[in-house]
Amino acid sequence: MPVWWGTFAYMMVVSFIGMYMYKSKKQSATLVPVEGEKTENYKSIGLVMALLSFALLVFFAGNRSIIHDTQEYQYMYDLFYTDDLNQIPDIISGNTKVVKGPLFIIYLVIFKHFTHGTYNDWFLSVALIQCVSIALFFYKYSVNYVYSVFLFYMTSGVIWLVNGMRQFLAVAIVLFFVDFILKRKTIPFIIVVIVVYFIHSASLLWIPVYFIINFKPWSSKFLLCVVAFVIGMILFSRSSFLSETDFSYLQEDENAGINLFRILVNFVPSILAFIKRKETEELNIPFINILINLSVITSACYLIGYFSNGVVARIAEYFVLFNYVLMPLLFKKVYDESLSKTIMLVSLVGYFAYFCFEMYNAKNGIYISDSLGIAYWTP
Repeated sequence: MPVWWGTFAYMMVVSFIGMYMYKSKKQSATLVPVEGEKTENYKSIGLVMALLSFALLVFFAGNRSIIHDTQEYQYMYDLFYTDDLNQIPDIISGNTKVVKGPLFIIYLVIFKHFTHGTYNDWFLSVALIQCVSIALFFYKYSVNYVYSVFLFYMTSGVIWLVNGMRQFLAVAIVLFFVDFILKRKTIPFIIVVIVVYFIHSASLLWIPVYFIINFKPWSSKFLLCVVAFVIGMILFSRSSFLSETDFSYLQEDENAGINLFRILVNFVPSILAFIKRKETEELNIPFINILINLSVITSACYLIGYFSNGVVARIAEYFVLFNYVLMPLLFKKVYDESLSKTIMLVSLVGYFAYFCFEMYNAKNGIYISDSLGIAYWTP
C-alpha cells in the first residue's frame, strides 16, 4: 500500500506544480477537438509536466513481480526464445502455446530479441506506452489536469496497469488516436481498431460505439442504440463464442471485477450530465456531446456487467477514461462556480473513500517487487 500512496502523492504534487507553472506563464494553444467546433484551448498543464506526473507510476508498474495476473505475463515472457525471430510466423499462424493477442506477443518477441532484457524491462516498456497515452489524453483535453489524474487514480486506474495488462495496452493505443474519434476520421480510426484487435479482440467493439456516440445525447435514437449495444453484449457474454475470445476466463465468474460501489462511482458523470442536459443541449458543443455519450455507454456496461458474468463490465474499460475529462469540463462549462466547487469537494471525498475501499477490501494494495526488494503482502 505505501507504494500506491506514495505514487498518488507524487502524481498530485507534480500535477499541481505543472498546472501552476502553466497558468503563471499564461500559455495559450489552439486546439480544435472536433471538426467544425469553435477553436478553444482545453489544456491546463504543460506537456513535460504532464508526462512527468506519470513517471513514478511507470516505474512501479514496470518493476512489479507478484500482483494480480503479473505472474502469467512473466510466464509468457519466459516462454519465447531470446534470439529467434523465426517464432513470429508461428505466432501469426497460432502455432504457439499463447494464441491470443498475436501482435502483443510479436512485440514481446521483438523486444526480447533486441534488448535481451528481463520481464521487468518489458513491463516498463508497456507501462510507458500506456501512461504516455493517458497523460497525452488528459494534457490535450482536460480543463483541470489535476482533477482528471485524481479521478483516474481513485477509480482504480492504477490497477489496470498491473492487472489485464494486454487489454489496457489496447485501450491506451486507441486512446492515443482519440483525434480520429473526435474529428470523425472514420477510415483511419477503423484501421487503428483493426490493428489493435490483434492485441485484444474486444477493441473491435469500438467500431459500433464510434457511430453511436455521434448522436444527440439523451435522444431516443441514441438510447435505442445503447440498448441494442448492451443487449448484444449480454448475448455475447452468454454465448459459446465467448470461449474463443479474450474474455473466456470470465464465463464462469458471475461478478468478475465488478461490485455495486464501482457501479455507483462510474454513474456519477452520467448523472451530472443528465441533470444539466438542457444546458448542454443549448451549448451544443460536439466534444462534450461525445463525452456524454461515452459516459452513458460506460454506465450501461457497468450496470449490465453487475448482473451478467463480468464480460460487459470489462468492456467498459475501453470507454471509462473519457469520464475523467467529462467531469471537470461539465463543472467549467455547465455548472455554476459555487455549485461546481461544492460537487467537486464532495466527489474528492467520495472517490477517495472508494479508493480506500478498493485497496483494502479488494486487496489491491498488495505490491511485490523482486527487483526492488519490496514486499507489501497486506494493504
